[in-house]
Amino acid sequence: MKKTTILCFLSFICISLLSGEINRYNRNIEFGFETEGGFSTNYIKATDMLVKDLVIDITELADDLYGKDFVVDFNAEAKTWFAFNFSEKFRLNFFWGVDASGYSAISQSLFDLLCKGFEVNSNETIDIKMFGDVFALSGFTFKTKIKDYGLHLTPALFTPLFHINETKATARYTSNEDGLIRAEADLPLNVYSIVDLDGIEDNVKDSAFVQDMVSEIIKNTGFDFSGEIERPFGENLDLGLFTRIPIVPGRLKYKAYKRYWGVFEQQNALGLLNETNSYTKEYGDDDAVYSKVTKTVHRPFILGLEGAWRPFGKWCTILPKVNLAVRNPYSSEAEVYGEYSLTADLRILNIIGLKAVTAYENLIYKHSLGFMLNTRILEIDAGVQVRGADFERSFGVTGLAAYAGVKFGF
Repeated sequence: MKKTTILCFLSFICISLLSGEINRYNRNIEFGFETEGGFSTNYIKATDMLVKDLVIDITELADDLYGKDFVVDFNAEAKTWFAFNFSEKFRLNFFWGVDASGYSAISQSLFDLLCKGFEVNSNETIDIKMFGDVFALSGFTFKTKIKDYGLHLTPALFTPLFHINETKATARYTSNEDGLIRAEADLPLNVYSIVDLDGIEDNVKDSAFVQDMVSEIIKNTGFDFSGEIERPFGENLDLGLFTRIPIVPGRLKYKAYKRYWGVFEQQNALGLLNETNSYTKEYGDDDAVYSKVTKTVHRPFILGLEGAWRPFGKWCTILPKVNLAVRNPYSSEAEVYGEYSLTADLRILNIIGLKAVTAYENLIYKHSLGFMLNTRILEIDAGVQVRGADFERSFGVTGLAAYAGVKFGF
């Protein structure tokens, strides 16, 4: 409670220091839908995965990682809204949607081991990190203007549907001068869910099942609050300070535990020369263990600054944004990281538009190019994105994403 109070106090103190309209509003009444999905690595190109036989050079991979982890990520989201934009003093937007993301990182030392082999009398532990979330969310944003200050208030309800807490998998190896080589791998995976996953494939998906799931979603909903204050500085520049403050955590009532493991042991490695060596290997997974455990989850805390600069008029808008984020705050999984984005939004008579974005979000570098067609009654937005956990390689199509949105109204 003390940490929550301090975060709320600091956030609203910062918001009060700054306060114009950064976003465009093209319709008085608008209904819209948008969706996005993508994945990436920080090494393998997405185009390489489309070939029939994928060949990975482990030695080259180990050298090119330069001490970095091998990262794989994904995200998918869908959002719908209904908005009333009557004036700059009254804008009301109701929204609902689903947001999913996942991240895993494998230590480079694993690839060093695979390509360089064992050293005598050595041992090492190799870490593998992963986490992920799926949220259902709904809420509304009220926007108004008081003198020169634009005020945005967004209370939101969210329900965690699935949560993989930060998992530390390990791989260990040992060797000695007698020719012993032993490698062990252990991956304990905890998946928290809103419904019991035990036998879910066999359960009848009837109206009672749906009612129970809806009931669980309602009972375990969390709450957070977002706010922003914007202020114009002249005709061509607007700045805004924004925050999202987690207040009530969402809850997951069920846990599924699954362990994957493997053991390889080579005795008398030199015996390979005269076939006197021996080796054993075992691998598999344990039966899943299901239990009823309460897990609390927050959406990330965010505090940041954004702006809109129109150096040549309204047809060209530069939108910088930078913020601090804390993943699952108030928990042992909390992780602090920074984010940024820089957008160039070019429009001809607000009918045809082109948007270019470079960003670092949720630990991933993203570079997008989008197209907009607006007839006022109907607007279509679509774009593609290259991405990855390594900045230089993210331009080399180590990941792909696409987004599309439709807005209509009058």
